[in-house]
Amino acid sequence: MKIYAISACLLLSLLASAAHAQDIDYLARMAEESEIKAIAVVSDVKRMGGNRDGSLFQVTFKTVYGQTPYIPNPFTAWCKTYEYAWQTRSKDMVYFKPRKGQRVYVTVSSNGGSITSFTPVTEVLEAAVRNEPYRLAYRRGEASVRPRE
Repeated sequence: MKIYAISACLLLSLLASAAHAQDIDYLARMAEESEIKAIAVVSDVKRMGGNRDGSLFQVTFKTVYGQTPYIPNPFTAWCKTYEYAWQTRSKDMVYFKPRKGQRVYVTVSSNGGSITSFTPVTEVLEAAVRNEPYRLAYRRGEASVRPRE
């Protein structure tokens, strides 16, 4: 289990470094290319450890609607959360705050990988996910719906 936590921390650090180095929203590209895109309910949140730039969490999701094929049910993902005053936010890091029972649209690199976007579900977002996925846009770890032309 510790090897997964170390791997997830390394991946998150690489994502943050790449985003800063290329001055683009690398996480948006990762969200677009994620293997898992789903409306899901957070069924479990486990704190795996913490350090100066945030705490690492393993999040388990129950799929409500899968936008991509072959989504395991349940599926898991990792994320960083800023939770204590002694932690220092990194300007290059995107933090998520999953809560058990929360209904979200989530993108995950792959089962057991990193969360690439995490957005509470609204009626407009759910309609776009189900009927017009081409209208979805990603920015800094969140999904939004582009206006119709």
